[in-house]
Parts: sequence; structure tokens; C-alpha cells
Amino acid sequence: MSRLAVLVVALAAGSFAACAGHRMPGSAPPLPVTGGRPPTLLEVGTARADITPPPGPSTFGHGPDALVAQGYWSRLYCRIFLFVTAPEHRVALVACDLHSISTILHRSVAERVRAIVPTSRLLMTATHTHAGPAHYFDSPVYSGLASTRRPGFDPAMVDFLAERIARAIERAFAARSPVASRWVHTSAWQLTRNRSLEASRANANGELWQPPASLVLSEEEKAIDPSLHVLQLEALDPTRKRMLGPAGWLVFFAMHPTVVGSRNRLFGADAFGATSRLLEAELRRAWANRCAQRSEPECARLEDLDPLVAVLNTNEGDAAPVRSSGTTTEAVRVGRALAERAWATYAEDLALLRVWSSGSVDHAGFRNDAVVESRYLEADLPDAPIRPGGSERLCAGAELGTASGHGASDHPVSFDSLLGTTDSDVDPDRRDCQAPKRKMLGILQRLLVGDARTSFPTHAPFALLRVDDTWLSLVPGEPTIHAGAVINARVRSAVTAEDGRPAHALVVGLANAYFQYLTTREEYGVQAYEGASTLYGPSSADYFAERFFQLARSMNGFPIDGELGPGQSRLGEAVAFSYQTGPVRARLPVQGDAPSLLSLGASRRQRGLCRLPQRAPPGICFWWSDGAPARVAIPDGPWLSMTLADSNEPVRACQAQRALSSPWGALCDPGALIDDRGLAFETRVRGRTADEWLWSTVFQASPEHWASIVHAGPVRLAAAGTDGAAPVRSEAFSSAELPSLCSAEAVRFCLGEGEPDHR
Repeated sequence: MSRLAVLVVALAAGSFAACAGHRMPGSAPPLPVTGGRPPTLLEVGTARADITPPPGPSTFGHGPDALVAQGYWSRLYCRIFLFVTAPEHRVALVACDLHSISTILHRSVAERVRAIVPTSRLLMTATHTHAGPAHYFDSPVYSGLASTRRPGFDPAMVDFLAERIARAIERAFAARSPVASRWVHTSAWQLTRNRSLEASRANANGELWQPPASLVLSEEEKAIDPSLHVLQLEALDPTRKRMLGPAGWLVFFAMHPTVVGSRNRLFGADAFGATSRLLEAELRRAWANRCAQRSEPECARLEDLDPLVAVLNTNEGDAAPVRSSGTTTEAVRVGRALAERAWATYAEDLALLRVWSSGSVDHAGFRNDAVVESRYLEADLPDAPIRPGGSERLCAGAELGTASGHGASDHPVSFDSLLGTTDSDVDPDRRDCQAPKRKMLGILQRLLVGDARTSFPTHAPFALLRVDDTWLSLVPGEPTIHAGAVINARVRSAVTAEDGRPAHALVVGLANAYFQYLTTREEYGVQAYEGASTLYGPSSADYFAERFFQLARSMNGFPIDGELGPGQSRLGEAVAFSYQTGPVRARLPVQGDAPSLLSLGASRRQRGLCRLPQRAPPGICFWWSDGAPARVAIPDGPWLSMTLADSNEPVRACQAQRALSSPWGALCDPGALIDDRGLAFETRVRGRTADEWLWSTVFQASPEHWASIVHAGPVRLAAAGTDGAAPVRSEAFSSAELPSLCSAEAVRFCLGEGEPDHR
């Protein structure tokens, strides 16, 4: 018996004895839907929910290698776009910096916002960062032994996330206003590579996209989906005749945003989080430019500008970023590269540049009306027929293959060395539904992940959203490049745009639930990581494509064709169904009896300040004593920030009028402060003594930040207080008088290792 098998036998019974059965609440179906909605004047409300947990929970996405988080290097956000075309027709599209969306999280948010949108029109997606929290999944396999180093399901985590998201949806609904919209469909090469090239090449249709002849690419870099789709929203004046400035963007691209490696112990949004922040800064610059050109009463104060940019993943199952070091610095670099490609669709559009001087909606492809329509269906996956009336079916139970225990080629899993060796991950003698998958651990798989009938998710939501000439298939999992193409082709075969424009289709992965991977039949036969992680067998992509095809037909007034399988809901209905959770464990820190910050008194103070060597611009390390993680719960606003030393006013990232040009913009960021809502702080909790906890942060200035610091004069780093407590402030320093160099011991401490040099 292997070492892993011994571990499983020793631990599984105790861990999974705590699994509990529950029933997921359903909801009444929404208003009846009909086909062929005409274009309608469009309103959109946007809002941002900060969902960064305090340190203490595990991260999720690296399986048993996921570690307990000590802090965060970038905040985690959900960005909400609420589309309104009529009082009774609202659709909320919510993009979250999470690994994936669990059914229980989706339903928990839906219960809180049902007065605004029905469950079937609450569409939640995840960016797929592997540095988001665990513990909010309703299926035992995602909170059991193989999920993290510190597994468990915590209802408090579900409530924490759901409450913050629901409040943001309410703010978005209150903030809705007229917009014009347009889609830009383009491509972005040299950002990604195919991490399962052998499986991808098994597809009969080969490479689906041909790169420009001028590009020199590896074979892996050619075998990708380079499609970049950008939905651009412009705020309109009350007459709906003039565009005022960018209200927000939705950016769709296929890439695992997993630049940061599995040894990471900080929450963070990875590459897509950087893309969102960089594009939001550029949109604020666009507002500033246009207001400078036209003095109009509609121009908002620069500090009030807050256009949102959400990045949504498409068919990223086998698309990995082109990366090397796996650091947070590289995550920002990869995110910036994607941001540059998306920004070019706007800044290099000559027709749009002409519009800026007039603001007219009648140019550059923007429309002040649009068709926004959605369809929703649920079904149980085990033993479901692939097509109505057909004999081919999905497998009766979920199963993981041996290759899933190896991890992907870009992120191997520690299980790999414990699984033993075989000549192949394919089982040539297998004849049942899951063939040719070699079952991971054989009969011992049940001890690791539990009974396939209850430990894996079974009830799947399928949602199709149309926005103007583009149809979005919201897939509850990770389709590969080719699996996504199969779904898109099937949807396009059933739809047309009313005015003769080409109909576009794209998948949006990791939506509303999580069923791991989705591969084509050919890819499944190779049994690489993605095929081994396709739970319900080789026909899965065909099954999903058929469901989205049926939803697309229903938009043209056709009924759903026949019986699509057990547990199927009526069109637009979210049904109640049974599920189990993993072992319930308290993982989210809660306040409990922790002393308030006011009671800590003078113990809340600076403990150290120094400058990290060999960094340009300089990196500043600041550590201080404070309350417990639950007591200093990260607020919606800034917690760590830079302030002016004399007045304690926040330092703006645009302190100098033209402090520094951005790499691809004309002005510095006019609406941002230098605080931990950006990408400049890495913050950790380090331990406790009595009632004091030691915290540290490393501030790494960007060139824009450094130009503002030079202009500002003496500054301090500050940790905001709660419960009425005053902030903890560092000693003052300036660009001319920096803190002293950190000792070797302090450098190790500041970077997450060792103990501090106490002062």
C-alpha cells in the first residue's frame, strides 16, 4: 500500500463522518419568457464588493498543496454589472476574484437579492484565482482531505461572502443609469500557451485559430484560443444623446490566471486582478481627458470616478499563462500585458477618438439600446441522456482519473509522487462508461473523496445570456479550448442577430456551480489532467453543448425539446435539491470575545520601519502591534495607506498634476489613493503575545507612486483603526530621507520568514 493510501485509510473515516445532508432551497420561477425580444433602452448599475477574508482560512485551487493564508497582497473583489431593460427584466452579472462559484454561495446570494433579480437571472462567475479562500463549497470533495492542507466547510464563510456580494448588488441597483454599449471582438496572442498539447492535438479539427505569420510562437503558444472580447459601456447624459465617459467594461479571455505558485500564503486576485485595476485606472484617465476637453456640468469630480472592469474567464481549461517566476510581481506583469491588449481596442480606435470631441452616441459602434435576454435551466448530471430521446448518457457517477492526482503541467500536485507509477494513465482494459480513465487510487478513491453519489456535485445550472449580438454560455466548470468551441458552434447554429450582424458566441466558465473540467471526447481519451478531471465521462462536452443549444433555441420561441434528464427544472426555475457538505469546521476568524482595539490602548503602536535593499523604487517594511484578525476585519475602504506626515491626509496616486505618464495612458491615475486597494501592499499577520497581534506590511511603490511621494514630502504609513480607535502610524519619512536599511533578520521577516528585530 502506498504512503498516500495509508494516509487515506487513517484519516478518511474521521474527516467524513462529519458530512451532513441538507436541502438546497429552490425559488419560484421568474416571469414567463418569450422569444425575440426587441432592442430596448439599456440601464446598467455597477458596484464593487470587497470579499477579502481576514487571515486564517486556507486558499483554494492547488488541492492538498493549498496553504493557510497569512494575509493578502491584493484585495479580492466581486464586480457587479446589473443590466436593466425593463422593470421586470433585470440580469445581474457578478464576476468574483474566487477560484469558482459554489451552488450554495449562488443560492445564498440569490436568497438575499430576490427582490431585485430572480435566482435564474443572478449569474455569478469566478476569475479562477488560486489565491482566494476555501471553505464555501457544498460538495464534500471540495472541502475534504484533498481540498487544502486545512480542509473544512464553514457556513460563516458562505455568509461572509454572500452578505457582501448581496449588499453590492443592492448598491448597483440603486446606481443604475443610462448607458450606451458596444462589443469589440479581437484577439490577443503571446499571453497564453496550451498546457496539455498532446490532448489538444488529439482533436480532429486541430488548431482552431491561426496566428499572424509575423509572430514567432512555440507549438504550445499556437494551440490556444486568443479571442479577446470586450463589452464597453459608456455613461449617457439624461437625453441619451451624448456619451460622457466610460462606465465600465467586461473583458472576456481564456487564461488560467494562476501566475502565483502553490507555496503562496497570501490572498490575492492574481493576474486578472491586476488587469482589472490597471484598466480601471485607464478609464479614469479617459474621463479626465474628456472632461478637460469639454467643460460640462455632467463631468464628475475626479475623486468620485469609479468605472469598473471585470475580467471573465472563457474556455481556459488547458490555457496557461506564459510565465516563469510565479511571483506576485510577475502576476502584475501578465495582468498588464492583457490590460494593454484590451486598452488598445479603445485608445487606438480613431472613430472613437473623433466621438470624444462631440460625445455623440451615433458613432464608433455604440448603441443606446440593446437586446439583453437570458435563459436558465437545471438538471441532474448522473446518467443524464446526452440528447433528447437518445441512448447515449453521461456516467452514473462522478470519478477522478489518476492524472488528476498529478496536477497540471504548470502546477504539479504533491500527490504525484505518492500515487505510484504505471505505464499510462489510460486503462486500456476498461469497458464501462468512464473508459479509458484509470481510476485514481482504484478502490481507495472513495476513502479520499467519499461516495461519488454524495461527495461530488450532481445538480447543474445552465444559463445563457444574450447581450446585443453576443451570446454567453455560462458553464459551471472549466471547458478546454476545444470543448468551449464545441459549445459555441452549437449555440451559433441556433441564433441570429436581427439586423444582419454576425452572431458571436463565447463560453463563460466557472459560473454558478463547479463541476471541474470539461473536455472533448478526443481529449478525454488521452487522459491528461483535464480529461482525468472531467467527472461524468467522455460525452460531457456534447451534453453541455446540447443544453446550451436548447436554451439558444428557446430565445427564438422554440420549446425545450423533450426530456433532458432527471432532475430537470422548468425553464427559468431554480429547484430545491439535496446535497451534502464536507466536515464543518470554523475557518473564518470571528470576533467572539476578542478585545476591542480601544481596549488595546497604547499597545497598538509601531514596532519597526525599515527599507528593503536592492529595490527601485524603494520597498518600505512597516510592522506594528494590533488586534486579532477578526477584530481588524478588512473594511471596504483602505486599511493600509500612505498619508501626509503633517496633516494625515491621504496621498493621492496623482499628487503631482502630471506626475508620470502611464505606460499606455496620458495622465497619472486621477481617482486613486496610495492604499491597499491597489497592488502596492503585501500585508501579513505574524503571531500574538497575550492580546497583541503582530502585523507587517511591505509597501512597494510603483513609478507613479514614487513620483507622488517625491512631490508630497514627508509621509507615513498608517493602519486604520476600527471601533473608534485611532490609526497606527509609522515614523515619517520622505524620498530624501528614507528609513534605514533593514537588517538581514528584518528582511527575512518582512518577506514572510523568521522573527522581527523588535524595537
